[in-house]
Amino acid sequence: MNDYFDLDLFYGGMKVSVKSSYFRIKERPSFVVYGKKGMFVKQTKDRQEEHLKMFYMPDHPDFGIDLPQHYGVLTYLDDSGKYHEEKVVSEVGDYSRVYEGLYEAIINGKEKTVKDEETLLQIKMLETGIKKMQKSEF
Repeated sequence: MNDYFDLDLFYGGMKVSVKSSYFRIKERPSFVVYGKKGMFVKQTKDRQEEHLKMFYMPDHPDFGIDLPQHYGVLTYLDDSGKYHEEKVVSEVGDYSRVYEGLYEAIINGKEKTVKDEETLLQIKMLETGIKKMQKSEF
């Protein structure tokens, strides 16, 4: 099993790094975003996954909703140079929207939530990464 990947994606002057490793003594944060005057760190993963694994289903009103201990932390310097650190309430996610959108596209001919070109780009990125990994192993 491949244990690790490390991707750098460039969008104009912005670099996005995506990294993953399953076999670690301690998990990495789910998100780390750096800016010129601050950063945002979210340690925990999306709770929808956690809830589904416990058979706590989307029909519960608090399904997938982060508790305060799961919130990310925004750390920054304001325009006067004052240091701030504050918890940021997580957005409420809903994976089911992707599946509902797929149903609507197939059955009712509605516009796709995930466009064909987005899917093809993701496949191309995965294939490129696999090819580069295979070349580096030899």
